[in-house]
Amino acid sequence: MKYSHPLCAFGLLLGILLLAPPLTKDILADDAPAKGSLFEIAGPVTVTQVTDGDSLKSGKLRIRLFGIDAPEQKQLCKQADGTIWACGRAASAAMGDIVAGAARLRCELLDTDRYGRLVMRCFAGETDIAQALVAQGLAVAYRRYSEDYVDAEDRAAAAGRGMWQGPFDMPWDWRRKN
Repeated sequence: MKYSHPLCAFGLLLGILLLAPPLTKDILADDAPAKGSLFEIAGPVTVTQVTDGDSLKSGKLRIRLFGIDAPEQKQLCKQADGTIWACGRAASAAMGDIVAGAARLRCELLDTDRYGRLVMRCFAGETDIAQALVAQGLAVAYRRYSEDYVDAEDRAAAAGRGMWQGPFDMPWDWRRKN
């Protein structure tokens, strides 16, 4: 299905579902789209909130990027010299940078998680958003659910990019502790 809407770019990804009224209606209805449903929006995209580097929210709609786990907004990481930096905020900002101004956004609905979020693989233009975050070292491959981004993670770790520049808690460990 293809949906278009001429809204001005405000920010990020969740506009996938909000910009196209017919799509929003389908998502909120009892007969939500089936797994594997493809959605595309041509034109700028609008989102109301980035929850963290792998989740977006707007109104009642919530999207979780498939196959990755990013640090939470409040999570801090260390650089090699021990300097603390806000890796969670950096991951969220990177998501915004990847999606901002995208001429086209495509997502595939893969599942719904235990929190009711739509688990999707999303592309801003030709860029796989999850892979870009992992390649920057601002998210890790979520091996529990997918091996799709392990190679990108290995390259980021070897290059010391993002969180891999020093010691950090895996996002799932940080959530458990906090």
